Amino acid sequence: MKILPQHAIIDVSAHESVLVDGRLERADDELVDELVRLVTGGAGVAVCHGLDRTLARHGLDIHDERDAAVARDYLESLFRAFGTRVEVAKFTPVAIGYDRIAGMDVDGYNKNTHFTPNDDHTTAREFLTTKCVHFDAATPFIANIYGPNTNIDGGIPILCDTRAYCRDADVPPADLVELMPHSFNVAVKEEHADRILAEHATAVDVDLDTDLVMIVLFNEVDGGLAHAGSIPRPADPGKPSRRPIRHLEYQFADSDELAKWYRHYRLEIPEPTLEVPDEAARERYHRGVDPVGADGGTAR
Repeated sequence: MKILPQHAIIDVSAHESVLVDGRLERADDELVDELVRLVTGGAGVAVCHGLDRTLARHGLDIHDERDAAVARDYLESLFRAFGTRVEVAKFTPVAIGYDRIAGMDVDGYNKNTHFTPNDDHTTAREFLTTKCVHFDAATPFIANIYGPNTNIDGGIPILCDTRAYCRDADVPPADLVELMPHSFNVAVKEEHADRILAEHATAVDVDLDTDLVMIVLFNEVDGGLAHAGSIPRPADPGKPSRRPIRHLEYQFADSDELAKWYRHYRLEIPEPTLEVPDEAARERYHRGVDPVGADGGTAR
C-alpha cells in the first residue's frame, strides 16, 4: 500500500496560532488557504498533523482530555473556515441545498448507541465506525479528526483513489457503489474494492497515539476519493481501548435532499436497521481492511 505524498500533509505546528480565552485560533488564513488548494485543487485530500507541538507551544498537553478538546475545536474551526471559502455546487453532481456543517464525536472502536448526525430527518441507531471502502452519503466534503488513541493497534485511515480506478477500469461512478444495508453511507462493491485496495489505496502514516490528525477529503462518488480504515485492535486485550473520532460533514434541511443524491447514483433510499448488523454483514461492511503489504498480499 502506498504512503500519502508529503505535499498532501500539512504540519499545523508550522503555522502561528493564538490562545484566546481557552480557545485556539489561527493567526492568519494560511492553513485555510492550504486546505482549499489541496482538497479542491486536484489532490482531493489534506492531512493536518502536529497538534501535539501546537498545544505544547501554548503550555497544553495532547494527553490531557480538556486540552485535546481544545485541539479538536481548533481543527474543526479550520474545516468550517474551509467551508466558507468553497463553492459547494461545483463539487456535487446534483443540486442539494446544503445549509450547515454538522459535527459529532464518535467512538472509533466500541459501539456507538443512539447515534445520528441529523436527528431532524434520520433516526437514531446503533453505529460502528469501522468500515470497508466507502463514501459518506450526500456530503461532497468531510473531515475526520482522529486521536489520540489509547491502547489501539491499527485503525489507520486508508484513502482510495476511486476516480483513478473508474478512469482506468472504465467504470461509471454509479456502477461503483451499493447501499450499505444498515447505514446511510454507500460501500464500494466487492468486485471493485480488492483491486482498488491493491492498486489505488494509500495508508495515512501518522502517529495517532501522540497526536491529533484531521483528514479533509473530497468525498463525492463522482470525482472524489473513498476511504476506509485498517482493523483497530486492543494493543493489550486486558486494558480499555479508546479511538476517538470527530466527524464533520455537510448537511441539509430535510430527507428530500438526501433522496436526490441516492437517485442520482441509481440507488434506493436506504432504511437502515437501528441495531448493529449481524455477523455476516459486519464481516462485509464493518470489518475494516487489512492493508496490502509490499508482498502484494490480499486486502480484506
